[in-house]
Amino acid sequence: MSMQFWEVIKIGAILYLFGHAFYLVFYAFDLYQLNPFVKLKPLTIVEQQFIEQIFPVYKEFSTGQKQKCNERIVWFRSKKHFVCYGSIENEEELKLILSATAIIMTLGLRRYRMLRSLNRIIIYPTQYYSRINKKHHLGEFNPKLKAVILSADTIYKGFDNLNDNRNLAIHEFAHALSFEMGRSNSSEARNFQWCLRRISALFSEEDFKVKVAASQYFRAYGLTNLQEFFSVAVENYFETPAIFKNDFPKLFDIIYQMLHMEYEYDKGGSTFRTSLEN
Repeated sequence: MSMQFWEVIKIGAILYLFGHAFYLVFYAFDLYQLNPFVKLKPLTIVEQQFIEQIFPVYKEFSTGQKQKCNERIVWFRSKKHFVCYGSIENEEELKLILSATAIIMTLGLRRYRMLRSLNRIIIYPTQYYSRINKKHHLGEFNPKLKAVILSADTIYKGFDNLNDNRNLAIHEFAHALSFEMGRSNSSEARNFQWCLRRISALFSEEDFKVKVAASQYFRAYGLTNLQEFFSVAVENYFETPAIFKNDFPKLFDIIYQMLHMEYEYDKGGSTFRTSLEN
């Protein structure tokens, strides 16, 4: 009996050590999104109505497009590791907003999961201090941590006005998407990279820079470098597509080829045209 008891203890200790090691590896490499035991909770009717408010184009989707969108939002919300610091109200609402943003941005793409670039989403109540670059930030994408870091109040400001070309969530997810596509050799990624090179060529043209500066359509921060210009352009692409297409048709067409999604609506937000590649 004594030998059996110690055998059980030994097996239990081995299992504990194995489980603890697995736990450490799981979180050290941020494998949360690969956890098969995470339950996928479907969107409620109330949640879908909320998405319609922040993304009016959502209610214009066909039945098939909406189903595809919902399934992807559910996956993203369930599989990405959301971390909230400080006193943040409406954490579940923020998770839904950010999941819907990332998915609607990438609805025309196959690689919407961004497994190589984005494991966790960190949310602070407001502007936060980054210990990495010793500056205060409203949001950033950190490729080393595979994290998008955002301030909650600025996330909401991005949806207070749907056509001011300022949306922090879209901006940072655009960075993550660009990083993702730059590290893949799929046909979709190669197309994305080719289009980014076309944007780089435009960005290096003096006449184009003069036109951008004179129009004041893209905010000045976009001229910092190519990646910032791309993320700013994606903000404009989703917030004021009709103006974008009219004033910068070549750039608009390049981004359409990257995202395979286009929609337009008038200033009142009542008339929509949606085009999605299946």
